[in-house]
Amino acid sequence: MSESLREEVFSINAIYSEECMVQQSSTIYVVHPPSLPEASIQMSFPFAYPDAPPIILSVSIPESKQEYILRTVDVQALTDILLGCYHSGEVCVFDFLDELREVLKVDEEYHEQRKLMSSDAWARVNNSDSSDGEFDSENAGNWATSDMVVDRKSKFIARAMEVHSVAEAKANLAVLKTNKKIAKATHNMTAWRIKTDREGITIQDCDDDGESAAGGRLLHLLDDLWNVMVVVSRWYGGIHLGPDRFKHINVTARDALVKGRFVQDNPPHVDKKGKSSRKSK
Repeated sequence: MSESLREEVFSINAIYSEECMVQQSSTIYVVHPPSLPEASIQMSFPFAYPDAPPIILSVSIPESKQEYILRTVDVQALTDILLGCYHSGEVCVFDFLDELREVLKVDEEYHEQRKLMSSDAWARVNNSDSSDGEFDSENAGNWATSDMVVDRKSKFIARAMEVHSVAEAKANLAVLKTNKKIAKATHNMTAWRIKTDREGITIQDCDDDGESAAGGRLLHLLDDLWNVMVVVSRWYGGIHLGPDRFKHINVTARDALVKGRFVQDNPPHVDKKGKSSRKSK
């Protein structure tokens, strides 16, 4: 064991617990991530470490926890994360454990929402999993995704989806936010309107997520629509847009609703005077 590894193991076990890194042999350790101590990751450290990277040998997660972890966790996935943390000549286990906090996160709210959902609703949510890779129209699952609007370095994208309960809407949102790019958006503004089939109960709600009055505007956009939710993500580009930001929120949200066939796209009508207007329904 190199002195660097010895010091790293001592520090990590002092910070977390003595069971965090357990030595199995001269080069192999079993790591119990602080974010999910029930999990076991077997790692091999070459004698040249940290001049050479460690290797993930195996991963074990109790079945009782697996179904509530929203990211794919296997040897290849953890190897990719580990190599992303590794820099030649520098110890990397602490950074690796820090990255695992999100990967091995057991989403309790997601868990509770799932228990309230029907099997059909759960299937719809599960098919919309967006946790892997960049989120775009090609891997958006059941989400209808708008075109991106870029204005002064700020970016706006909206997504719309059919929902039939508040639990389903919240679970959809929880799955959506497992995507790192979406989770890091400055704002994820939401709105939904739901009408239950049997009881005829109507429910509507919205969330500004820090963009004042944006949720209410989205809810207004859903007037006359039922069983649909819309999420608009904005990544702030460092330049204030003023009222233009609400225009982009509305435009992208409507684009997502059109692409999801929740509303029809009425083309502008140009009269004889050259003025553009919308045809009334």
